[in-house]
Parts: sequence; C-alpha cells; structure tokens
Amino acid sequence: MAKFDMGAAWDDAIQLLKAHRPLTGTIAAVFLFLPALAVAWFGPAPIEPPAEATIDQLTAAMQQNILQMLPYQIGVALFTMFGTVAIMRLWLSRSSTSVGEALGFAASMLLTILAVQILTGLMLGVGFLLLIIPGLYLIGRLAFVAPLVADRAIRNPVEVIATSWRMTHGNGWRIFLFLFLVTLVVIIAASLVGGLVGMIGGAGSVGKMLGGLVEAGFGLVATMISIAISAAAYRQLATTQAGDIFA
Repeated sequence: MAKFDMGAAWDDAIQLLKAHRPLTGTIAAVFLFLPALAVAWFGPAPIEPPAEATIDQLTAAMQQNILQMLPYQIGVALFTMFGTVAIMRLWLSRSSTSVGEALGFAASMLLTILAVQILTGLMLGVGFLLLIIPGLYLIGRLAFVAPLVADRAIRNPVEVIATSWRMTHGNGWRIFLFLFLVTLVVIIAASLVGGLVGMIGGAGSVGKMLGGLVEAGFGLVATMISIAISAAAYRQLATTQAGDIFA
C-alpha cells in the first residue's frame, strides 16, 4: 500500500499552481473571484440583532441571515464547482487542452459533480454528527472526488465516491492532515488581513468595497490552493497505485 507523502504533494501543488497560469487565471477570475466579489458588494446586508438582544433574537437574526444569503451562496457554489472541474481538467490532462475544451468538459460534467457534492455533503454531515472524528476522517477519504471527475470523466456519482474511497485507503488521516494544515494557514492569513482592512476601511461603503475585495481575493487564493493540493494528492496516489502518467 502506497503511503501518502505530504512534502512531495506540496511541491507538486506548487508546480500545478504555476502550470497553465494564464489559462487557469482566466477561469479562476471569471468563475471563482467575480461571483464572490459580486455577492460581497451587491448581496443583501447582514441583519443586525438589536442591542442587548436575547438568545431568541440572536438566533432569529442568524436564521434570517442564512435564509437571505442561501440563494447567493448556492450560485457562488455552482460557479466554483464549474471552475474547479475546468481548472483540474487543465492540470490533469494527459495532452494539451484549451480553455474552451476545459470549459466544455466542465459543462458536460456539472450535473455529475453537483450530485457528487450533494452525496459527499450528506456523508460528511452524518460523520460530523457522530462525534466529529468520523467527519474529519471522511474529508480525507473523499478528497479525490473532484479530481476523479476531472481526470477520468466518471459520470456515476456513486462510482466516483467509491473510487476515491478505494484510492485513499490507508491514507485518509494523512490526506486530511495535509488539507487541514494548508487550510489553517490560509484562514489565519485571511483573518489577519481582513481585520487590518476592516480597521482601515471602517464600516462605510469604502470598508465594504475593500472588505469585499479582500474576502473574494482570499476566497480565490484558498480555493486555488485547495484545488491544487487535492489534485497533487490525487496525482501522487494515482501514479503510485495505478501507474498513471500525467503531462
């Protein structure tokens, strides 16, 4: 059984981020950055609970915020899924692939990746309800669903999940730790920069514009890094287990 090497995967992730930079940059800007920026700038303003609010009032305000943002979040998620598959298609292709071909492929696989995300979301939800630890483990075991769709064009969502489960056997915790450590660094950096921008811009329109830029910018960085490390981990185990060769 091949052991997952975090150091090698990180080096490969950096190389992927450098590869096809003009092409992936265009896709990322259109499908990852601009939708998030549009929601940050033009989406509904958060509902603030009254001063000295009770628990019930705080809960009601939170529920209202979730409901009013839900359609926007779904829209951003769809754009993100589309862009993710297109970028991974460029990175994992065995031959030269154009942006148009990658986008066409992503369009053809959108329903599949949507079904996969719904199924994996349900599995993770159940896992986190079972004292959290199973949910964390499932993150590592299901980390290859998007690369598998992008690379092998598997249209059966159940087969995608089963293949990811098989490929990550014996490496679930290592892959989760890899994803967690990188994500933690990005979150810390985003919090520090976001707090600084909030102090500089204030609570007015300038603050909202700057905050939206920072939020969308860090969202873009976090998503690109997440895509790269998932693709790099997949490439490593696909190569060692099945002898796949990537361009």
